[in-house]
Amino acid sequence: MVLRLEEVSQQVRNTEYAVRGPIVARAQELERAGREIIYCNIGNPQSLGQKPLSWVRQVLAIAEYPEIMDRVQFPADVVETARLVVRESRGGLGSYTESKGYRFVREAVAAFIHERDGIPVDPDAIFLSDGASKAVQAVLTMLLRGPRDGILIPIPQYPLYTASIALYGGSAIPYELDEAAEWGLSVETLERSIAAAKAAGIAPRAIVVINPGNPTGAVLGEENVDQVLDFARRHGLSVLADEVYQDNVYRPGARFHSFAGALARKGIEDVSLFSFHSTSKGYLGECGHRGGWAECRNVPADTMAQLVKLQSVALCA
Repeated sequence: MVLRLEEVSQQVRNTEYAVRGPIVARAQELERAGREIIYCNIGNPQSLGQKPLSWVRQVLAIAEYPEIMDRVQFPADVVETARLVVRESRGGLGSYTESKGYRFVREAVAAFIHERDGIPVDPDAIFLSDGASKAVQAVLTMLLRGPRDGILIPIPQYPLYTASIALYGGSAIPYELDEAAEWGLSVETLERSIAAAKAAGIAPRAIVVINPGNPTGAVLGEENVDQVLDFARRHGLSVLADEVYQDNVYRPGARFHSFAGALARKGIEDVSLFSFHSTSKGYLGECGHRGGWAECRNVPADTMAQLVKLQSVALCA
């Protein structure tokens, strides 16, 4: 049988992903015709000439090929870190890890969050992923039960969210950010969006917040973060906090406030929080070296087991 377009899943056909869509395809046609094209459609600094951090490359080189230490002189801190990776990965980086990712890496992530927020962190509530996008998609897969389930997403947004929600058969519930207020978020707008969704027969399941904003660059203040958590609590929503650019805050006076820190400070125990970060993005990593994680809070053990099962389908991060 020839698989024809009309026989392809409607959810797949409804999925659009602008950063790699028709405009990019047209750019590639022009490039093949001899035009010079600079691709700025997606955050990909190495492709535009940004030099990678040699420390990261050196650690990776040793971890992948430990014998190179006998042939090349590396800085002491590089060797120390690489030896830790080689020792803790046991079978080497060519072997599968446990479903949630290497335990020693998850412990390092937990230490990072603890240092950032000063709160207790459970390494078993963290799972590593093939970039933050895959972690986001795993959580959306778990949340969306059918076309009447909706996810609140900011507009403008990174198109991962509209694409993934369509692919998994759910409904996007847009809430507009206010350009005149430096792309700020208002509770009034959130309330209007969720009311409209409910009136249309959509059951809101979660709210996505991108902080710092992509593509806006806006950084939510502490009060805004608290308002989102209170809103989620009022409406029985989970919170998906996309915090990939938390280290890229440059505006004087602006400061990143994590949702995990706010959740702990407010003592909220009835809102599930999924916080996402990336080691492929920010200013440290390289986009092609895929890496990211999700930290889960107020997620029951049996629900967490379902996430681990999704990870297991892909064998490992």
